[in-house]
Parts: sequence; C-alpha cells; structure tokens
Amino acid sequence: MAANVHDAAPVAHHFNNLQQQHDAIRLGIWLFLVTEVLFFGGAMCAYTAYRIWFPKEFEAGSAALNVGIASVNTFLLLASSLTVTLAVRACYDGQQKLVQFWLGVTIILGSLFLALKAREYYLDFEEGLVPSRKLVSPQQSSMIGEGAALAAPKYAFVQSLERALHHAGYPTEGVDLFRVQLFFMFYYILTGLHVIHMLVGIGLLGWQFFLAKFGFFRYPARYIYIEVLSVYWHFVDMVWIFLLPLLYLAGPHHFGQVISGLQQAFGLSQ
Repeated sequence: MAANVHDAAPVAHHFNNLQQQHDAIRLGIWLFLVTEVLFFGGAMCAYTAYRIWFPKEFEAGSAALNVGIASVNTFLLLASSLTVTLAVRACYDGQQKLVQFWLGVTIILGSLFLALKAREYYLDFEEGLVPSRKLVSPQQSSMIGEGAALAAPKYAFVQSLERALHHAGYPTEGVDLFRVQLFFMFYYILTGLHVIHMLVGIGLLGWQFFLAKFGFFRYPARYIYIEVLSVYWHFVDMVWIFLLPLLYLAGPHHFGQVISGLQQAFGLSQ
C-alpha cells in the first residue's frame, strides 16, 4: 500500500503545519516563474518585432540552422518532463529507489540535450555562422561557384551564410545577408539563456538525487520539494517549445535536412 503523504515530517519552525509549508513553497515557485516569464517574454517580444521588420532575413537565418539536432533535443526535453513527473509520483508513494531512478534518468536526458546543443554551437562556429564584421579578401574566398577574383572583399559572415544557404537550397535573392546577423544575435542570446536555465535545473536535480540517496525523501510528504523543481523543469521545457518554432521553424525545412543535420552532428556527413 502506498505510504500516506500526511505521515509525520519535520516542519520548519516558521510554519504552523505541513499544509501551510507546502502552500508557501508552491507560492514561492510560481512567483519566481512569473519573473522568468517577464524575462523571456521581453526577449521574445523584441525578437518578434525585428522579425516583422525583416521577415526574409530571419527566414534565411532559420534555414541555415541544424533542424536535425533541434528535433532530437525536443524529444529529449519532452521525455525528461515525463520522467521528472514520475519522480514526483514515486516520492508521493514513498518509493525511494524509484525516486532516485527517475531523477537520474531526468539528469541523463537533460545532459544529452546540453551535449547536443554544445555540438550544435561547435558546428555553427565551425561554419562561421557567428555575427562578425570581419572582412575576407578575394584570395581567401572559397565560396562554391564564385569567380577566382572578386571585385571587393566581403564580410566573413556573409560568405559563410551564403555557403550554408547553398547547402540548404535556400535562394538568397532579395535577402540582405549582412542583416541576417540580427537573427543569429537573437539565436545565441535566447538559446544561451535557455542553456543556463538547463544547467541550473540539472544542478538542482543532482542535488535532489543525492538527497534521495541519503534518505531525505523517506518522508513521502517531502514530495513537495521534487514537485516544485519539476514545475521549474517544465517551465524550461516550455521555453524550448516556444524557441523551436521561433528560431528553427521560421524558415523552410524538409525531412532531408533533418537527416543531413543529424549526420553532420554525429560526423557522418561527407
């Protein structure tokens, strides 16, 4: 039989009872998430305004991203939302071994997300898709289909973007390639902030994993601590669900790009 969640558990001295303590903890996490919504909301509103002003440039920037890695990462985060919820349920039922197991699985899924994201950043930097005002001389140019001599130097970012869009099959007519840097500025800021929140979440999950290992959750009533962390984790996952269409699906993509993106991520591309 499942343990009773009202089994005796230590109550902090400034609370009258366990229920009041639980209510205060829930209120605290929701107030904190309100500030996070304002934080991410402001950045996303700025992104939306510039996307309305420069739709073709933002579409071109999105077309150059690795949608294969983004697809796998979306699956990983959705799966982690399930496993952290199962950890809450296991604690509620007083199953300490399952608490450790599901917290551990959530940590692994989150770490895989970060590893793939780090790989994506590496590929972006390797391809030169980083905002820059660096100029490339005609002799250094290696753009496919370009003449041996250029009339004038061009920006390194523009040359790298041309190459990426060529491989993606995206036409560049009518697109200010230099202005696409604005899209990549938002891309690195928004995904970077998300990565920071993921690191914090994994750190807290690891802390709770060790608490579970040393018997902290032997009181089922302490499920509240995993519950509030799961709310934070779900919020971080929800932010990614907004970032996916804003950044990766703003431009045209097809299934072949998903496969080629994954091949590139795992070093299988020619």
